[in-house]
Amino acid sequence: MLSELASYRVDWADLNKAHQKNSEFLAALSADTEAMRQLVDGVRTNSHLWDMCEHNRLFDKLVLHDAPDRDFRIRLHVWSNMEVAAPHDHRWSFTTRLLAGTYDHVLYQVIEEADADVSVAPAFEPRFRTTERVGDSYTIHHDIVHATTTQAHTVSLLVRGPAEKSVSRRMDPNTGKLWFGLGRKDQTEADVAKRRMTVERFEVIRAQLVDTGII
Repeated sequence: MLSELASYRVDWADLNKAHQKNSEFLAALSADTEAMRQLVDGVRTNSHLWDMCEHNRLFDKLVLHDAPDRDFRIRLHVWSNMEVAAPHDHRWSFTTRLLAGTYDHVLYQVIEEADADVSVAPAFEPRFRTTERVGDSYTIHHDIVHATTTQAHTVSLLVRGPAEKSVSRRMDPNTGKLWFGLGRKDQTEADVAKRRMTVERFEVIRAQLVDTGII
């Protein structure tokens, strides 16, 4: 699959076509254990990819491949603990495939945007609920608001598109408070530093991927 990855390209203008293409690609890539192993191990020797990897409080992010000239990036998300994510959107559209574990998934519809107070979230309500399981795949436009409750030891493989806006939004459904997420170039050095991946953490993640048969 590595040769296919080297020439892969995504057109995000048609999400239906992007979903079909990306879903098939992620299925084939995740089934190629040797290719996955090479991509994961290659992160440690590629300074560009390594710099984008992050250790967050409840999950870790490995950037396996970056192709801005072909409008996509491949990421692996690994949850060590259960995470209940607040409703949020993204700066980019993406397709994801679940490789291990499970999570509950809610899609929302924004029914009224907030006024000029940028600290107040828009009014939104749930429109679709599902449970994502191993082998499931879906594609989300960057404007879609969704939330996930992810079980511990869940792993997902994701292909994301280029950033379409400067910030993402995260919303508290109880208080109506709104937070903004920034791309790496707009984050402070302190924010980047506190999420920086360590070699020790990478080895823990790698061992989990081996145990689950992903690599």
